[in-house]
Amino acid sequence: MERIFFKPEKLFLIICLFWGFFYLVLSPPFTAADECSHFWKIHLLASGHFGTKKLTSDVMLGIPRGKILSQSGEYIPLGMVKAGYRNIKTRGRLTEKTSFEVTKEILSYPLQKDIQVFNTFPVPFYSGLSYLTSIPVMKVMQISKVNPGWMMYILRLVSLFTYTALIYAAIKITPVKKWLFFALALLPTAVYQASMINTDGITTGTGFIFIALTLYFAYGKNNTMLSTKQLVFYALTAVYFLICKFAYIPMIFIYFLIPSKKFVDKKTQICTFLIVLLAVMSYTFLTFILNDHANKGTDCYFERQMAAIVLAAQPLFVLKAVLYTSIVQAKSFLCSIIGLFGWREVTMPVYSAVLYYFVLVSFAMCNFKDEFSRAYISLKEKIGFVFIFVSYYFILFIVLFLAFQIRTDGLIDCFFGRYFIPVLPLLFLIFYNRKIQLKTDVLLCINIFIINLVLLIGLIRIFSRFYV
Repeated sequence: MERIFFKPEKLFLIICLFWGFFYLVLSPPFTAADECSHFWKIHLLASGHFGTKKLTSDVMLGIPRGKILSQSGEYIPLGMVKAGYRNIKTRGRLTEKTSFEVTKEILSYPLQKDIQVFNTFPVPFYSGLSYLTSIPVMKVMQISKVNPGWMMYILRLVSLFTYTALIYAAIKITPVKKWLFFALALLPTAVYQASMINTDGITTGTGFIFIALTLYFAYGKNNTMLSTKQLVFYALTAVYFLICKFAYIPMIFIYFLIPSKKFVDKKTQICTFLIVLLAVMSYTFLTFILNDHANKGTDCYFERQMAAIVLAAQPLFVLKAVLYTSIVQAKSFLCSIIGLFGWREVTMPVYSAVLYYFVLVSFAMCNFKDEFSRAYISLKEKIGFVFIFVSYYFILFIVLFLAFQIRTDGLIDCFFGRYFIPVLPLLFLIFYNRKIQLKTDVLLCINIFIINLVLLIGLIRIFSRFYV
């Protein structure tokens, strides 16, 4: 028992699956942000539909808008549409509740594959590779004619298992700060997102593996040169992670954390980096062109065109909005990193966020028993981590601005902490030192207790928001 308890990867496996299952079950169907859209996209990809169609309509996401809109979308089986829209009244509205009876009703909906309904498609820019584990499972369920409600819960399980397996591997691989990876991966936001249908679980998991592999090659006990297999696997991991979400492209520069002596020669080191960069850029450019073509002529397309013009003509205006949003939403942003659920309306108490930040900083600063602490992360490397984080910060804001523009109150919308989780290991590694060595497990036990407590608080918040 002690061996399991003090092995961070094994303990993570237990805690994540335990709480993830409760988050999965107690979160009403399709109440997570964009969950139904991801659900529909997985269905379309499993059906062999990789593009979208255009339709002029006065309805978007099942809501009459009172004006004619040109939207990009696809035809979806009626049962899937009914299931996705059943809890639509709860989205962002704290006063609206649901019940387990509604969930039972959703589970009873037949697929109705022969009746197709056009739906807008708000997540077209996500690569199909982001759903790598979900697509084959969806295909099997389509053949078996599984009800849409059960499809949703099975896909949630797939997402949770995928995330847990990836993080388990990342914790096992990293030679430094295993407990930090453990705590970051158990953020209530991370566990919740991993338990829903989206791309966050596989993106965060792959991002953590990418960082862990870099740290292993840079600071691991093995001082031998990288083999061809290791280099190929590392490059493929980097490519896969970055094509899942291109905004994380600044993270590619942690590659240079690996000493040159680990490569056959300098040429191999540089060429590998350029190949990865070229592969990611090419895939992203091709995806952008295809989606740009698919969305041309739609209202969404024109809005983003205008945003791009504003960005090019008045970059200082956009920068001002970025800084203003950062200041005004600093508190809510920091809390959303710890816990943000539902349609982004279910928040965590401030005290729980403070407790969890204590855990993260203590794991980052302290070295616990059996942690490999001979690695030396220089000040130069720590500055590099900060540079990567800041670069990603501004790239994300550019993406958000192009997608949502600036609100009438001067803020850029959808500035949420979950987008930063894959980058957080680098940020907290700036606290890394070799001086604070803990010989007892008291603080470790306290931290594990706090993590479980905050996860419980998150679950209670979800339950009270939707059912009480």
